[in-house]
Amino acid sequence: MSQETSRTRTIAVDLVARVEGEGALRVTVKDGAVQDVELKIFEPPRFFEAFLQGRHYSEVPDIVARICGICPIAYQMSAVHAIEQIFGLQVDGALRDLRRLIYCGEWIESHALHVYLLQAPDFLGYDSGIAMAKDHAAIVTRGLRLKKAGNVIMTLLGGRSVHPVTNLRPRRRCRSSCDQASAWPARKRPEGFSIIGIGSMVTA
Repeated sequence: MSQETSRTRTIAVDLVARVEGEGALRVTVKDGAVQDVELKIFEPPRFFEAFLQGRHYSEVPDIVARICGICPIAYQMSAVHAIEQIFGLQVDGALRDLRRLIYCGEWIESHALHVYLLQAPDFLGYDSGIAMAKDHAAIVTRGLRLKKAGNVIMTLLGGRSVHPVTNLRPRRRCRSSCDQASAWPARKRPEGFSIIGIGSMVTA
């Protein structure tokens, strides 16, 4: 919807559908120059902070992954880094590389979804990726293959592409720098916990 008064024009989009959640956009243009841009995200609160109260820290990565089914790694790793910081653990070497790789898998699948199925239809004037595929099948197919490649990486390292399950493992002796966990002071050492990470790939 657009409103004009003399040299001022206001463009209001009441519902921005191609974002995670819901949003609205309002742009004010005066004498050909943008004066104000306001983006509102009005998704209702999710109360994940409340869900975590009273839970064991080992449950946190799996719980926060449910914030988003497209980018669960981002939330899991944020929680993992916070927990490691609390216990004074710094992860490097092979485990850090594997974390980076699974993160890259998420970026690939998430960006492919956004660019090919959310952005491209808008730029090219289509209602959806399905409608766009009728005229640009090769482009949509390439996007789906890219997304699948990201999903394969996440499944390989995380057990599955949605809400991966190997970011937290019970206590097992692990190769590389994760042996730092055994050096934690007893008063800080978390019970039943050795590493937070893709333990199945680096444990003996």
